[in-house]
Amino acid sequence: MATPEAPLREILKSISFTQLPLRHIEPFFEAEKITTPRLYIYGWPASGKQSSLPTYDTECLRVLAVLKFANYGFDIVHTNEPSGSPNGKLPYLLLPNGQAIDSDGVVAHLEKSGHKLPSDSLPNELAYCTMVERNLVPAVEYMMWVDPAGFKRIGDGRYLSGYPGLVRYVLGWFRASDVAHDVQVRQPEYGTALDGEALSENALRALDSLLVLLGDREYLAGAPGLLDARVFACLNILIEAPVTSSIRTALLSPDSKYKPLVDYALR
Repeated sequence: MATPEAPLREILKSISFTQLPLRHIEPFFEAEKITTPRLYIYGWPASGKQSSLPTYDTECLRVLAVLKFANYGFDIVHTNEPSGSPNGKLPYLLLPNGQAIDSDGVVAHLEKSGHKLPSDSLPNELAYCTMVERNLVPAVEYMMWVDPAGFKRIGDGRYLSGYPGLVRYVLGWFRASDVAHDVQVRQPEYGTALDGEALSENALRALDSLLVLLGDREYLAGAPGLLDARVFACLNILIEAPVTSSIRTALLSPDSKYKPLVDYALR
């Protein structure tokens, strides 16, 4: 027995929906067309605080160094909104064709585009990169986002100052939690407790190893590559950031044994 809706079903079946959408709304604006790749990195708010470094973020500065080492042409765009990137993280590289590449894909993109990094002569470069990731990077990030004095000057003062008070607190808490989690992943021996002094001691031991490796070399790996980019990023932030730390004191004291590393980073 036919139901009351049957005629309506027959009418709907006879209508072709191959032209969907039935109504098209023009976009309010078009994406800006670019001719040069753009690297989006953490930068300073509109209040105009300046620094000799383009960013105090280790990953952003590392990728920037990698692109420079490969003689890759690009423009820098500063932003404090990681949520605006394709994967919610900074840095990322935006190409003229609209493709966005996160930091993990930059080296592969360089190779495909004919900008391969110079060959190095350090067979155990990966081991040194792991040492830096486990010992030097956590100390730098802890200094800026978890340590109260560093957070006040860098995390809150440089990156969050443009937000209302409550929003600044929430964003700062999330960022500090992310950094603490990353430190615990890199150094699980700390468990749930983070000790700034222990992080600094590990960082200084890593610097001792890098000092021996540098010797009279121009670059740590023999040629500018991934290890040099990461160490360059960490050393420059430690030297330039307006934060007092035991690592910075050890690097910049008048009779510092780390002077070759400082000269290497600042040249």
